[in-house]
This record gives sequence, C-alpha cells and structure tokens, in this order.
Amino acid sequence: AQAILAQARAHRCHAPSLSLRPHASPRRARAPPGAMADGHGQGERRAERAVMEVPETTLLYIALEMARDLRERHGADAAMVQLQSVGFSTGVRLITRLTSTRFPITQERSAMKYVCKDLWVFLFRKSADRLQTDRRGNYIIQDKSFRWLDKLSGGGRDSEVHEVALLHLAFPCGIIRGALSALGVECTVAADVQVSSLPSCTFTVTFKSLEEERAATA
Repeated sequence: AQAILAQARAHRCHAPSLSLRPHASPRRARAPPGAMADGHGQGERRAERAVMEVPETTLLYIALEMARDLRERHGADAAMVQLQSVGFSTGVRLITRLTSTRFPITQERSAMKYVCKDLWVFLFRKSADRLQTDRRGNYIIQDKSFRWLDKLSGGGRDSEVHEVALLHLAFPCGIIRGALSALGVECTVAADVQVSSLPSCTFTVTFKSLEEERAATA
C-alpha cells in the first residue's frame, strides 16, 4: 500500500484518509486472540479477510482520486495512459508478492486462470465470472458485478457515464497487464463496458506473441 501511495503522490494525487484497523497491514497482520486455539482455523480465516480489505479499499480510493485528478489536469485520454502505467507497476508488485511462495507459472492459460481467480479474489473479494477465448484467440475476462463500478449507474448522459467507466477501468487494465507481465506473459489489455449493464464489464487480453503472429501474416 505504501508503494502505491508513493506512486499516487508522484502524480500529485491526494487520497482521502482511510479508516484502517491497526492490524490491517498485510505484512503485520495477526490473527485475533484465540485464533491459534481454534481447531477449525476460523481465526486464521478472519485474519485473512482483514488482510484482503486493505488492497481493495486502498486501491479503490487511490484509483478514484487519481482518475479524477488526472482527468481534470490532462484530459481523459492522457489520464487513461497514466492510470494504466501506475496500474502496471502495481500489478507487477502484487503478483510478485502473491506468487513468492508457490511454484512458477509457466503456461499462458495457467497465468490467465491465476489472474481470474487468485488475483481477482485478492483485489475484488470474488473470482471473475467467466474466462473464455474469442475467435481471434484473445482471452475475455468477464465480471458481471465489478466492484469498482458499483457507484456508476444512472445519472448523466450515457456518453459521459461510459467515458468515466472506461477511465476507472484503466487502472485495473494496467494491474492485469502488470500481473501477467510478472508471470512472463507480455500482452495488451483493453476494457469494455455497456452503460445499460453496469457494473458488468469485460477485459480483453491479447498476448504479444499473438499480435506478432498476426502482423507477420498480414
């Protein structure tokens, strides 16, 4: 969280103060009293849930503040580029930490499954709803109730809501691309959303190897 806050400061963004519990830091989290004596591991699970609250709350506030600040100062297009850049470095850090104690992930499909399940649960408290490929070989991640879009429904013209939704999805796009890059998969990530179906959204992941193959046959 400190590394992400430093990146936000570098963009002159000021996140609102967060009411986090004293034990909420992932590195210093401790199970509540009596957890070690809990034969069913309920104490440990409660501690894990407390740890998971930090990245979602922190990242959500920082993402919203960065999106608002960058859009006001640079416009929507430039803001999206910078948000994806910050998201990329965030994704690299997160996945490096999450996978530090497990066997390396060597296959592209395994990397996609890890992102849709483990990373999604860590950030959004749920797995992605669907992972599939389209006819062009791209991976499509679908989330029917994306938590970071919960507040974007109604109010304003559809075009304005659509622009704001895509702006708020730029940071997660960067996180996904950074996470996959840390797993050895170079790719591009693009988000798509329909105002009428908010907070549902999709992320299209195109592997760089596939892009190069298409360019060679074009």
